[in-house]
Order: sequence, then structure tokens, then C-alpha cells
Amino acid sequence: MSALTLKYLEKPYLVLSFVLLMAIVGIIGYVKMPLNMYPDSDHPQITIITVETGASASDVETKIGRTIEKEMATLGEVLKVTSVSKDEVSVVTVEFDYTKTLDSAATDVSNALSKITGKLPADIRQPQIFKISQATQPTLILALSPKENSILDMSQIRQLADNEIKEELLRVPGIAQVEVFGGFQPEYKIIVKPDLLAFHSLTISDVAAALSANNVNVPNGLIIKSSGQYLLKTQGEFKHPEEANHIIIARKQTGDVYLRDVAEITRGIVEPQSAYHGNGQQAIGLSILRAPSGVAMDSITAVEKYLPILKAKYPGIQFAISDTQGTLIRTSVSNMEESLFEAILLTVGVVFLFLANMRITLLAAVSIPFTYLITFGIMWLIGYELNTVTFTGIILAVGMLLDDAIVVLENIARHYERMPDRIKEATFGGTEEVLLAIFSGTYATVMVLLPIIFIGGYVQATMRPFIMSMCIALVVSYVVSVTIIPILAPMLLRQSFRPNRAEQIALWFDEKVVTVIQNTYVRLVDVALRHRLAFLAGGMALFMISASLMPILGRDLMSSMDAGIIKINFETDTDMSLAATEQVATKIEQVIAEVPGVDSVSTILGSEAGIVSFGSGKIPQQGYITINLVDRFKRSQTIWEIENKLRTQFAQIPGLKYVDVYDFGATAMASIKAPVSLLITGPDRMVLDSIGEQVYDRMVNVPGLTSVARSWTHDKAEINFVLNKEKCSLYEISPANVSNQIANVVGGMYASTFRIDQEDGIGLRISYPAEQRDHISKLKNVMIVTPKGLTPLESLGTFARKKIPTLYTRQNMQNTLEVYGYREKTAITYLDKGIQKELADIELPEGYAITQEGDLQQMQASFGAMSGAMGIGMLLLYFSLVPAFSSFIHPMTIMSAIPLGMIGSIWALMLSGKHSSMPAFMGMILLAGIVVKNSILLIDFIIVERSQGSDRKQAIMDSVRVRTRPILMTAFGTAFGMAPIALEWAVGLERLSPLAIVAIGGLLVSTFLTLVFVPIVYTLFEDMKDKFGGFFRSNHAGIE
Repeated sequence: MSALTLKYLEKPYLVLSFVLLMAIVGIIGYVKMPLNMYPDSDHPQITIITVETGASASDVETKIGRTIEKEMATLGEVLKVTSVSKDEVSVVTVEFDYTKTLDSAATDVSNALSKITGKLPADIRQPQIFKISQATQPTLILALSPKENSILDMSQIRQLADNEIKEELLRVPGIAQVEVFGGFQPEYKIIVKPDLLAFHSLTISDVAAALSANNVNVPNGLIIKSSGQYLLKTQGEFKHPEEANHIIIARKQTGDVYLRDVAEITRGIVEPQSAYHGNGQQAIGLSILRAPSGVAMDSITAVEKYLPILKAKYPGIQFAISDTQGTLIRTSVSNMEESLFEAILLTVGVVFLFLANMRITLLAAVSIPFTYLITFGIMWLIGYELNTVTFTGIILAVGMLLDDAIVVLENIARHYERMPDRIKEATFGGTEEVLLAIFSGTYATVMVLLPIIFIGGYVQATMRPFIMSMCIALVVSYVVSVTIIPILAPMLLRQSFRPNRAEQIALWFDEKVVTVIQNTYVRLVDVALRHRLAFLAGGMALFMISASLMPILGRDLMSSMDAGIIKINFETDTDMSLAATEQVATKIEQVIAEVPGVDSVSTILGSEAGIVSFGSGKIPQQGYITINLVDRFKRSQTIWEIENKLRTQFAQIPGLKYVDVYDFGATAMASIKAPVSLLITGPDRMVLDSIGEQVYDRMVNVPGLTSVARSWTHDKAEINFVLNKEKCSLYEISPANVSNQIANVVGGMYASTFRIDQEDGIGLRISYPAEQRDHISKLKNVMIVTPKGLTPLESLGTFARKKIPTLYTRQNMQNTLEVYGYREKTAITYLDKGIQKELADIELPEGYAITQEGDLQQMQASFGAMSGAMGIGMLLLYFSLVPAFSSFIHPMTIMSAIPLGMIGSIWALMLSGKHSSMPAFMGMILLAGIVVKNSILLIDFIIVERSQGSDRKQAIMDSVRVRTRPILMTAFGTAFGMAPIALEWAVGLERLSPLAIVAIGGLLVSTFLTLVFVPIVYTLFEDMKDKFGGFFRSNHAGIE
């Protein structure tokens, strides 16, 4: 090792050049690294949307949904297949295991879908396949509305948005997709005159056939000659919609029947099934999406820069940002940068207080910028992003980073005091002496954390960026400490300074506080060694008492956070029209407008086929609102206080069936509907409805549960026309022909498209006048054309009314109903206990089941995985220490400090009011690696002292006296470095603060207990060795 040490330290310019080069790469990486709030931790999901015009929800489920479900269930690595069927639209979502990539999942789904094309109804539109990830969430939504006195109406703005504005934005780098939403799609309406149509014995289908045949451009082939070739094309498309008036619908004995004779052409809009409001105003929404591998902030910045160009080009349109991820990401990253700076200041301040040496402290602090810049460079090169999770790993490492540099510096200084005229030898010798010691500490921490990277599942997806960023920082810190620090050390150590004012204060602190603590611990250890069993029993009792508090803490997957975003899902009374639902939405928006600190509001009503980013599968009675508030540092109320007030006020709005009010990040994963979600499965939907009602009535009584709702209710009206087949036979008309004529009367029929140069075209839709098809009494009198002549519809059958589900939902080929609810900060385990108590007396019929689908299910899987990872980490730590100490016993002595840390962790959670969660568990794993470093310092010193001739007790006393200062400095420096995380000084840190709270509490408690209990355990194992001999023999020269 000496040769290696001398080799790189004798080439300082080479080392400095390499480090400076990596630092420059780090600066570039920091500037170019993608920014985000949290890493994408959802399972790969593929959604298939299929549209069958005019089909009822039950027919969509039977003919489309079930067929697709069965085929998708045969694919490999599928976790679950869910489907939602509503009138005309089927939405099937396939969720895959993390081992499946999004691209390969999409390929498998596409291949499977191609196999069943023949089994699906012939009149469906081509099924659309969407990859669901963070990239399908809007990075930004623009709300477009006409300015005051503008000549543009909403229909014209929709046309401009679909054909011009969308294309302009797609040409902007960083934008992968733009989806347009909000109704007002223009169409040409051909309103037939029913009496004249009946007089000529014509149907809407006849009109549609004539229009389709007369509005065509048909390629006829190539004309080839020796001098060249030409394409021949027949042009027959309308140049203006009015031309359609002159086409002949039919030739009768009484003369030709023209379109103008039986219909009128007007421009209008498609009958709306969706609407959009931006900041409380009716608008057309433009959802900006990034590419799956793109960067959210790139898309957002690109739109913000291009917006002035759009405003100048379209002066009659008001462009407003109604929703954006940009504010949250920028605020979070800015807060985290400030937290990192504050963590560095706090840590350096604590270290200086213990060292009382400005030169050594500043020299140690020099390692921080080098370490972080190189860390950022490596993270950028391996494709990581800067987000709350990676920043947390970097901030938590601050205290540990300085630890390595200080150990090297102190050892060099100690050697320099012995040989002041041989600075080079002092530097080389001091560095080499602690090279393996500090490597062991870094190695121990990395080994404990490493298994999390490979355990798979949600834990790996969420925590891997944290672990990787921290491990990179720790390894880089080690390298910087044994390269840059030894090279720079002689520059300051050669000089001699008198203590300045700050150093005098630090020296006073050392004398009055640190020295007192040292002497107290020496005396305490002396007493403890004389009463080992009593102290050991006391420690075990303290551990048992602390462990008994775990159930009281409650458990969560992830803690709630106040990100300043409120989500609202609502549904109006069944069968309410979209216009009526829009009026209810306006009343909700008026309530929201009174809330202080509202920045923007985005309201989505209903859904449009093929549009995923605005939600899919929603019926016209359903709405979704996003409220963006100013960040919590600028508000006097928490997000949960605001939500409670909103719930109270929304309850007074008539027409609302239910309203969910919850915060962004209410669930750990986007694929989880709500923190608490009970899935009821069974064959009969009427029975499911009955069970769902019972479950709902009980869940609303569970303390801590809010916004309880059901995924569907069995109260939607459906009207069936029951054909009299004898009458149909009498009129020589088939049931299918009757059904087609009814469908054309009620829903109209798209006959063709009016093409516009460089635009998508506008549909030509034939329909009855609205006033003649808006009630059953009017439909009864509609004349049906039969081979025997005209007959009113009521002569061919009867109308019957019944109730059906508002939606048809299924999961893994079973009918389902979901009852779900949200929470503020109540632990998931508390809520589950309350739910189990409420549901205890529900008796389920055979074939029906209730399962937990919320955060609880994922939490149980995650805690199980982390327990396994922690066990593996402990084994790796133990077997990595065995060769270092040439002993099977000393590693156990060193690791005996780990349970001591858990005592402090539990009490820290209790005092801070936090629940046990995945980040808290992660904190305990991290804590194990940190506290082991302190044990190594103690045991290594004892072993070295004994190898030099000291007796056991004297070696222990010397170890406690000498190592107390560095152990305290490490503990407090690390704890203060973690303070910004624990105190949640950045937006979004509420989720990760338990990690720091556990680490701080465990570190501080274990530090004080380690100095007492580790020596006791050491002596007990030494006694065992003396008694049993052979197997317990070990090396007495410290770390090898």
C-alpha cells in the first residue's frame, strides 16, 4: 500500500488535473442534468382505448372489454388487467411488473391485439395503444379562450388549436405531443326534414350513401408513356359544403330528390361530451407532453419561451397557463439547493466547534465542492436526474463527507507535530495510516445500502436514485480525502497562526463541554465495566420498551406532503347533462376562487376518445379539477386545512353525487386510486352494488378517512326498445334494420368529411332535428321505412326503462366495484384497523370477496422487501468486517451498536409525530452503516492499544478518552447536516423527512450509548474467547 500511496501523491499535478477535469464535468452535468420532483416509480402500464359509436356501456364491455381482457391476461409479466366500459368507449389498462420495459410491454400488447382483431365488432374505430408513464402526464396545460371583443368563437379556436397551434407547438424542440381537449369540435350538420324524408320513403342511410358517393377524390392509376408517367385522379370532393345541396339523393317517378329538398346544411359543433375550464373560464385545453425519455422542464421552458410568439400571431386568443409542473419542480429544486448549502454551513460549523482549528476546518471543507461536483458529473454521465430523492441522498451525505477528510487531516497533523521538518513523510505516513480505516467506514455504509438497489419492486424504483447518489458521494469523498487533502495539507500545516477569536470560542467549548463529556464517559465506562450485566440488562430493557412503541407509531408507505396541489374528483347526479354538470363545476370554481393563495385552476369534464393526458373513460357527469397554490412557505394554512374547508363548502352545492378532495401525492403510486381502496369482486353487479353500499356506509365512519366514494353506482337510466318480432315480420323488416334506423335518428350518422387544405377536415353529420329526438314520446312517432311502407316506431315494439351501472369496471376478468377514501396524515395501518372493525359483521355471499388495493398492499410488499434487504445488508457488513479484523467476534461487537441506534430512531419518530414508513425504514438501514463507523473507531483503537502492550481495561479507557471527540464530532456533524431534511426545508421533503429523523435520532442516541455498551460487549466476547479458546482467536493489530 505504501508504494501505491507514494505513487499518486508524488504526482500532485496529475491528481489535481484529473480532479479539476472531473469538477468541470460536474459543473456541466449540474447545468444539464434533468430536473424533476420525484423519479417515476410506477409500474409500466399500457392503455388500450377502443371506440364503437352508438354502443351502450354493457355492449362495449361484453363485445370489446372482455375480449381484450382475456387476450391481455395471457401476456407474460402482467400484474393485473383492468377495464372501464362506458357508452361508446372501452378503456383496458394492462399493468406489468417492473422487469418489463415500457416499449416491450407496448409491443406485446400490440401483437396480442392484432390476434383478436377478427373477434372485435366490425364497426369499431382502430384501437389506440398508449404508454402510460410520467410522460403521459401534462407537463403544462394552456387554456385558450376568445379575448373580449374577439371575432373568434370557441368552435373557431378549437379548429385553430387542432390544425395550426398544435402543429406549431410540435415543431418546438422538447415537445413530443400536444393533445387538444374541451369540446367545440366543428362539424357541418345536415338536419333532415323528417316529414319530407318519410314522404319520399327515404332514410338517413340513403342520404349518407348519396353524400359519401358524391364527395370523393379517387386515384385511378398511372398513365405510362415512353417520355414519362402521370397519375390520374378523379376529383369529386366538395369545395364548399353548400355544393352538397345539389346532389341527387334518389330518383323517383315524381322527379329527382335533391339534398336541399329533404335537409338543411348548417355549421355547428359536435354534440359535446367534454368541456374544459382554465382558471374558471370556458376554454380549449392544450396539454403539452414530453417524450418518454424527455425532460419535463425542457418542455415547460420551451412552451414558456414560445408563448409570446403565439400571442402575437393570434391576437384574438387569450393564452393562459392553467396547470404546470414547472412551478413545483423549480420551487423544489431551489429549496433543495438552499438546503444543501445550509447543510454544508451547519456541518462545517459543528466541525469547527470540535476542532477549534480554522485551517484544518477550511481545508476539510475544500473537499466538499470537489466531492459534489465530481458526484454531479458522474450522476449526469450515468443518466440520473436532479430531484428531491437524489438531492436528499446528497444532502444526507454532507456530514459523512467531512468525516473522511478530517480523519486524514488530523492524522497528517499528528504526524507533522512529531516530524515538523519532514512534511512530505508526515503527509505520506499520515495518509497511509488511515487509508484502510476510513475505507472500512465508507465500505461498511455502502455495503449496508447496496442490497436495496437489487431487491426490485417499488422500493428499488423509488430508493435506488437516493442510494446511488449517496454512495457515489461517499466513494468520491473517500477518493478526494486521500488525494486532494494530502496534496493541499502541507500548504497550511507549514504555517503557524495564533488562535483567532472564533478559535478561542471553539477552544472554550472544547474545554467546558467536550472535555467534560470525555471525562464523564471515562468514569461511566469504568462503572459500567464493573457492573456489566446490570448495564446490559438496562440496555436490553430500553430496547424492548422502545420496540413496544412501534405499533403505536403506525405505518405508512410514504408520508403525506404539502406540495401545494389539490386534486378534486367529482360526479354529478346520474343522467345529468354535460351542460348541467358544467354549471355545477362553475359553482365549485367559485368556491375555489375565494381560497387565498390560488395560483391556477384546471377543470376537465367528461372525456374525449383517444385523449389520455386529460383523462380517459370519464362520463359527462364526472369532472377532475387541479388547484395549484402558492408554496407552503407563502401560505398561512396547510393544504389539509384548505381541503377541509373546501369539503364543507362543496357539500352545500346541489347536484353533486360525490366529491373527492385530496392532495397531490396522496398515493405513493399514480396507479393506486386512493390511499385506502377496497376492491369488491363477484359475478353479479346488483349484488356488488348492495355490498358496495354496505361498505360505503361503514367506511364513512372510520376516523381519519375523508372523501369516501364508490367507483360506480347502479342508478343510471337506460331505455330499451323491445322489438315485436311478429310485427317486424309483418312489415318484412329485420330487427337489425329497425335498430339502424333508430340509431340514425337518435345519434345521427357521419356521412363524409369536408376537406380543408392543410387541415384535418370537418365532418358532415346527418341527424334529425334535436327537438324531434329529445324525448321518448317523440321517438314513438318516428316513421320507420319498411318494404311494406311507412310505420311509426311504436308499432314495432315497446319502450322499457331500467337502471344500470354508471360504469362497468373489471379487474383480472372479474366484475368489480371499488370503495375508496383519502386521508390527511393518519397512518394507513390505523385506517386499516378501523376499516376491519367496521366491516367485521358484513357477510359476503359465496363467490364474492373484498380485498385491499390501496397503499396498504404496496406497503406490505415494500416492508417485506426492505426487511430482506436489511438482512442481506447485515450479512454483507458482517462478512466484510471479518477479514478486516481477522475475527468472527469483533464484527459482532462492532455491530452490537446497531440496536442501540434503533432505540433513538423509534423515539425520534414518536417525538416528531411521524409514522414508520418506507423512508423511515431506509433511515434505519442507513443508520446501521453510520453507527458501525463509530464502533470501528472504538474497537480498532482498543485492538491496536492491546497489541502495543496495554491491558484490556486501560485500552478501553484510552479508546473512550481518545475517540469520544471524533465520534461526537461525526455524530453531531452528520446530524446537523441532515437537519434541513428532517425540518422539511424544501417542498416535497415531507415524504423523505422520516429518513433523516430516524437517522438523527438513532445517531445521537447510539453515539452516547455506543461509548458505554460497545466496550461492555467487547469484554463479554473477550471473556468467551478466553473461556472457549481456539475458534475465537483473532488478530490484535487492528484493521488489516
